[in-house]
Amino acid sequence: MTFYKKILILLLLLILTISIHSSVFAEELNLYSLAAILIDSHSGNILYEKNANAMMYPASTTKVLTAIITLENCSLDEKVIASEPAVTSIKSGYTNAKIQVGEELSIEDLLYALLLNSANEAANILAERVGGTTENFANIMNAKAIELGCTSTHFVNSNGIHDENHYTSAADLAKITRYCMQNELFRHIVATQEYSLPTTEQYPSPDRILKNTNSLMNPESPYYYPYVIGGKTGFTTQAKNCMIAMSEKDGLELISIVFHAETAEDGRSARYLDTITLLEYGNNNFMQYAVPKENQETNFIENNTSEISNSAPISAPTEQEPSSFNFKTLFIILLFLIGIRILVAFVHHKIIVYRVSKNKKRARKFLNP
Repeated sequence: MTFYKKILILLLLLILTISIHSSVFAEELNLYSLAAILIDSHSGNILYEKNANAMMYPASTTKVLTAIITLENCSLDEKVIASEPAVTSIKSGYTNAKIQVGEELSIEDLLYALLLNSANEAANILAERVGGTTENFANIMNAKAIELGCTSTHFVNSNGIHDENHYTSAADLAKITRYCMQNELFRHIVATQEYSLPTTEQYPSPDRILKNTNSLMNPESPYYYPYVIGGKTGFTTQAKNCMIAMSEKDGLELISIVFHAETAEDGRSARYLDTITLLEYGNNNFMQYAVPKENQETNFIENNTSEISNSAPISAPTEQEPSSFNFKTLFIILLFLIGIRILVAFVHHKIIVYRVSKNKKRARKFLNP
């Protein structure tokens, strides 16, 4: 077999391998959402993205940032009185937890109302407690977003009620959520299925039972995904359906974000279908591997301290920090090395042919002066 035939066969094999690789590992995910991202919660590595840096309306997914800022500035047992503006400014049709003007509730109660029931008045009450006014709290939110490395984010309220100047991106919200998941109290709240607000003088009925709006965590839901450990839903007419979801399987902790999802052809919720698609992609194509301590990434926000007295501290880095490992990446590197080897062999062959040809010309010139 001639050298050129060998090269041709190797090239054909390389093309065939790349084709198989593309069909098995690198297929484009069929997502309904306009923007989406999937990251490894431990390392922050992006595992999949679609329009991840596009500015999108976040709706109530905004509330995860409201929650973490509150957790860092308040004690859970602190009592707060609901002001009239905080309650009455919420228009009809927006989600609420039936909190009454003048009612006194704890920060803990308000956080559960915020993250489980997506109560918009709870967001306002917390914003007033931390920022003095809802407007000032929005400034605190924006400062925190910048601190976390967000580049396409601007908030004007604490609850995500639609405003043209209230936006973020999938990539930015993933950074915010990753930071939130470092707080054990936040993790506990978003993983809770049900919570009851206490009776008060202003609301004596015990019927305020808050249920988690995240159907991925409900075993009776058709969208149930057993590895989900938390999340936050969102919806406005302009934002459509949005979703944050966190999952854990075999040590691999994932965060997925989807924006502007409507319904699938069969009427099912696209935000849940897309979230399951993303999480399945992550769980099926990635695994955890140990990173030596000396090579570990610096903690996400260095020297951050929480002011909440009852908060469990953010876990310190362990001796071996999990990180995602992708067989697809290894395979691409292997293909690249094979390609380099073929190229080197081809160039080497050409050099030899050139030298032989040059020597023949010299010989003929010498023999036939």
